[in-house]
Amino acid sequence: MSARRISKSEQAAKRKRKEAAARKTTTDILRPIDIWAASIVECFEALVRAGYGEDRARWYIEEQLRLPDWVIQNPNHSPYEDDEDEDED
Repeated sequence: MSARRISKSEQAAKRKRKEAAARKTTTDILRPIDIWAASIVECFEALVRAGYGEDRARWYIEEQLRLPDWVIQNPNHSPYEDDEDEDED
């Protein structure tokens, strides 16, 4: 018993289905926090390439590139999240 040969049209249809399935696979959609984190990594690598030491580049990033306001849910942008007055008796 021999296996049935696939015709050229069947091969083409199979190839098209395979290509369509490969196109359907989507990558994860980047959220704003992902983009922000990637920019931090790129900045660090650029500073190291520019001649900063790793410690100094890390210090620069920690000092200059703080978390954006949209990461911390603090709508009034005050330095403290607890707005209640603790001095009231």
